[in-house]
Amino acid sequence: MFFWKKERKVQQNIQDYLHQAELCLSGLVEAMDIYFAEGVCERFETSIEHVHALERSADDRRRQIESDMYGKALIPESRGDILGMLEAMDLIPNQCESVLYQIWTQNLSVPGGYTEQFRQLLKANVESCSPLCNAMRDLFGKVERIRPGADLVTEKEAASDSIERELIKTIFNSDMDKADKILLKELVLEIGAISDRAENAADRLRNIAVKRQS
Repeated sequence: MFFWKKERKVQQNIQDYLHQAELCLSGLVEAMDIYFAEGVCERFETSIEHVHALERSADDRRRQIESDMYGKALIPESRGDILGMLEAMDLIPNQCESVLYQIWTQNLSVPGGYTEQFRQLLKANVESCSPLCNAMRDLFGKVERIRPGADLVTEKEAASDSIERELIKTIFNSDMDKADKILLKELVLEIGAISDRAENAADRLRNIAVKRQS
């Protein structure tokens, strides 16, 4: 009964962690909405601080999960897989923060003609994380849902790649200064890295699903 209670605690902590990660993603979208409308401004800086606080809170929850699991809350063979998955997942909130800080530190300006394409890129990347979080919630229950969810993450990542390529091509076909083109390209790649991180975490989930269903 003692270990069952501890496993239930880990499950709840993972649910809390996922909620916090989703708040980071929502915070990123809100911050970028401000940025697209107003550029690097005081409201944008405030939104960065908000996402930073959310990312730190997600980190705290992940550390608590690690502490609980090393306290033998789960059997050892499950422990390593889940910790590895959480480490991969935790790169997503980090990446949300990284996107915003890149814009702020470089005082980047996205020309109005590219705003819609950047919005589409951001949307594709954020959407890649939703099936990942849902699949992770099935980790202790409906394991058969994990692989289809992970496959959906891969589809979303591929859609992001397509938008990235088209946007970078459009940028470099423009008459902007080369330095500005490079800065915008780096921002495209930074946003696109969100779905890359999601796909890496989804791959770990697939491995867990295979082990549990074999």
